[in-house]
Parts: sequence; structure tokens; C-alpha cells
Amino acid sequence: MSGEVVRLLRQCAELCELNARALQKESRLARRTASLCFEMANLVARAAWLDAEDRDSYTLARDALQLARACRPLLFSY
Repeated sequence: MSGEVVRLLRQCAELCELNARALQKESRLARRTASLCFEMANLVARAAWLDAEDRDSYTLARDALQLARACRPLLFSY
């Protein structure tokens, strides 16, 4: 993955995380947002992990998995 792609994917993941935090008070919307963030983070992690040619991809995979873990409790809290 190019550095630009990695940067954009990280920003997208960060946006999902912020969105999930902001919506925690709206239970139905927060759960849906958390679900989307969880799915996206897992997809980003998988794509990054499979890109073995780029060292930054492993860092991105780790960050995306951390995001997925952060979203998971929100899925079951409502």
C-alpha cells in the first residue's frame, strides 16, 4: 500500500472511532455506527495484513485491529 492509501485508511478509521464515541448516547444510532466501524476496521486490518510488501501495512493492521476491539463492546452494550 502506498503511504497515501495508508494515511487515508487511518484517517477513516479515526473518524469512525470519533463518530462512535460521539453517538454513544443515541443507542440505536451508536450501535449501527459501532457495527460499521467494527466491520470497516476488520476489512482494513485484513487488507493491510495481506499486503506483505509494505512495512507500514503491518502497523495499519495493528491499528485497525485496535479500533475493531474498541468498537466491539459498543455492539453489545445496548
